[in-house]
Amino acid sequence: MEMLILIILLFAVFLYVMIRGAVEEKNRKIKYRRQLRELYGSFRNNNYSPDDIDRISRYYRHRQQKNDIDDITWNDLGMDAIFARGNFTQSSSGEEYLYDMMRHPKAGDEDGKLAEMETHICYMMEHEEDRLETMMRLNALGYTGRYSLSDYMDYLGELGVRSNKVHYGCIILLLVSIAFVFVSTSLGVPLVIAASCINIVIYMKEKGVAAPYVTTFSYIMRMIHCADDIIKLNYRSEMQEYVTNLKKKKDRFRDFEKNSGMVLKMNAATGSIGELLFDYIKMLTHIDIIRFNKMLNIVQKNRREISELVEDIGYIDAVISIGYFRAALPYYCVPQLKSGRCGRFVITEGFHPCIDNPVANSFSQSRGMIITGSNASGKSTFLKMTAVNAILAQTIHTCAAKAYAGNYFRIYSSMALRDNLDNGESYYIVEIKALKRIMDAAAADSCNPLLCFVDEVLRGTNTVERIAASAQILEKLSEKGIYCFAATHDIELTHLLERYYDNCHFEEEVKDGDVLFSYRLLGGRAHTRNAIKLLEIIGFSRDIIRKADDMAGEFLRNGEWQG
Repeated sequence: MEMLILIILLFAVFLYVMIRGAVEEKNRKIKYRRQLRELYGSFRNNNYSPDDIDRISRYYRHRQQKNDIDDITWNDLGMDAIFARGNFTQSSSGEEYLYDMMRHPKAGDEDGKLAEMETHICYMMEHEEDRLETMMRLNALGYTGRYSLSDYMDYLGELGVRSNKVHYGCIILLLVSIAFVFVSTSLGVPLVIAASCINIVIYMKEKGVAAPYVTTFSYIMRMIHCADDIIKLNYRSEMQEYVTNLKKKKDRFRDFEKNSGMVLKMNAATGSIGELLFDYIKMLTHIDIIRFNKMLNIVQKNRREISELVEDIGYIDAVISIGYFRAALPYYCVPQLKSGRCGRFVITEGFHPCIDNPVANSFSQSRGMIITGSNASGKSTFLKMTAVNAILAQTIHTCAAKAYAGNYFRIYSSMALRDNLDNGESYYIVEIKALKRIMDAAAADSCNPLLCFVDEVLRGTNTVERIAASAQILEKLSEKGIYCFAATHDIELTHLLERYYDNCHFEEEVKDGDVLFSYRLLGGRAHTRNAIKLLEIIGFSRDIIRKADDMAGEFLRNGEWQG
């Protein structure tokens, strides 16, 4: 009787733990779903370490193309911060796909992919329940951990195709030795012991090879289940083509699913008696290793299909993330993009998406622009705002502006450069190499114009040579039909290049011992001379201020410096 009561109590405890776990998981999902709903319309705080960005970018590194946003431009514009601000994805597939998308500007939309993506973005923005249900399923897919999925697939590639002949041989050896027991016990028992030892040694060696790759299989299985869950959602007609394609790709992995149950438990250990007994059976028969090799061979034969499945799941995650990004902006627009070399480049009330309470600026250009003004007046921010919106237009089809119209550009910059101490290169060498790559890109055949951004042209050398070389470089860029936006302190360039570039400027006002910046783009070259006044505000002596002002005035009158 006591034993029966004990069994009932143990069963009740087990049932309570199971029910409690299920209730807690249900409550967690309800709470997270509510958080996702409340997040819509605001930014999340994503802080990525360099290691995180390195992991996320590896998928892109496997797919780099010629006209991608190169590393110099990406780093100049602080695009890691833009990615972090706009990343609302729920899975490794999604964040890796979104990062890759943001580095692949579209060169045109002949295949209708941008238009199709726009339809999907709008659908997810307009249908909250479908959006939230999809995000919950993507959240269940989750992340790969320390390595990207691309890394895991590469590691699987290193294993190659593995044969099960040895493992089948081990099973036959064990069966033959057991049969000998019935023929001759004195001979059969030693043979069984020897066969068991051989099988266990081979098993442990093979398991040591296979175990690290089970994580990859686990994520692939989660992707298959995620695809199943998404397919079951009752999307409306706008999403049916996407669902149909996803189902076709998912159905190719039925055999993979059949072999997965035992393999995915290879690294699990609960310590139960049943599990220990089953472990001995696996050691003697290698049944989980045999299934691992079958799954491995399926993966090796279907690497392209797995990549497509990753893309399709990553795509829908990225699409929803773009919708969240749009909703979090004060306002946004869908860009008007044109192929070829025609039309004007227009941004209306454009702003930088990483700046809180930004000052918006507008322009309409049919050629390049030279921008002058003092430090901190807004030149660099304006360049970045324009470049970032050009990239966002051709990648996530979203601009931080009220209107955007332009060509499909090839986008380059030379802005936030540094000395390369590893290679022993000075700032000037780094700078001219960055400019040379723009000139080389301009010389390449392409139906799309080049859009480039240069901050303080050739700042790494002396004034005379800087102005002479800058004038020639900027003139040549203009002659090649390039939209070049260049910021400079050298007013001389605004005169030398006024046939090729429009002049614009930013200015500040010194008032009541303070400096007030409007951050508004104005037409024409800068006329104010406030750098010396700023010295006075900071607290430099009157003697320094007076002499500096006299020297500057003399140079402007006579074109010569007086000591």
